[in-house]
This record gives sequence, structure tokens and C-alpha cells, in this order.
Amino acid sequence: MTDFDKALKFVLEHETVYAKGHYGDMKFAVSENITNDAGGLTKFGIDQRSHPDVDIENLTLEQASEIYRKDYWEKHKCYDLPWPVNAVHFDNCVNMGPSQAIKLLQRTVGAHDDGVWGPNTRVSLMAACKVRSADVVALQICSKKEDFYVKLVEQKPHLGKFKEGWLNRVNDLEKAIV
Repeated sequence: MTDFDKALKFVLEHETVYAKGHYGDMKFAVSENITNDAGGLTKFGIDQRSHPDVDIENLTLEQASEIYRKDYWEKHKCYDLPWPVNAVHFDNCVNMGPSQAIKLLQRTVGAHDDGVWGPNTRVSLMAACKVRSADVVALQICSKKEDFYVKLVEQKPHLGKFKEGWLNRVNDLEKAIV
């Protein structure tokens, strides 16, 4: 199983909603449209707002996997990062958006946190992984993600209904990468 396959498995476990009585069976994945979720109609975690040209209602697992590979894993250079940092960064790009994901990574490794991936961010990340190990860096990014969500809900209380799910996801991610 490739790093992408492992990271995608984690994301799909947290992004997929199933028809009642069919939890875990991808053939019974359904779309959802949650109030206060800015992405709108979503299936397999692929949202209409970010992917306006995709037929979300009829999206297949194979199509979603290809979107994740192209628009997240490849576009945000996850393939070029060490495991498990690549899995954490991939999940963060999906869960909170690429700019915020890059900022968390940059803050963790001491790079300028402008939310833009560049050579200085990569050099800082690789140096941090060499000194602290990729496992430690990945866990530190998770810690920053948890802090981000706590502060986000403090600033925007209407998002409070998502807090427990976000924090559970961070906890699950930490367990998955250790």
C-alpha cells in the first residue's frame, strides 16, 4: 500500500457518509449538505464549492480518489514529503484547506507562515524531520491543528457543532500515524 493509499484511506474514513444500515460499505456512500458547512453538497469529502464542475450527487469512489490524488496529494506536494508528515499534510489540506494546512506546517518547522509552499518551507521541513524525526514533526502539526480548531470555535461559536468531530479526527490521525 502506497503512502497515498494509506492517507486516502484515513481521509475517506472521516469524510464518507453512508446510507443508514450500511456503515463502511462504499457502495452505499451518500451525499450530504450540512447547515453552516461552507462547502455545500459533499460526497466522499469532495464538496461542490471547491469542485463546481463535479456532479457531487453521482460522484463515484474512483472519481473522488482521482480528485484527491490530483487536487490534493500531487498539487500540494505530499508525494515529496516523508511519512507520516505527508499523511498529516494531506488530511489537513482536505480538512482545513491548503493555505491553512501549509501555515500549520510552516509554524511547526519554523518557516515563514505565509500559507504558500516554496523551497524555504521544504528546506525547513526536511531539516526539522532530520533533527526531530518525521514522526515528531507530524505529531506537532497535529497539535497545532487541534489548537487551531479550538481557537476557531472561540472566534466563531456557530462552528461549535463541528468541534468535537474535528478534535476526534485529530486524535484519530495521531493514532493512525504513530
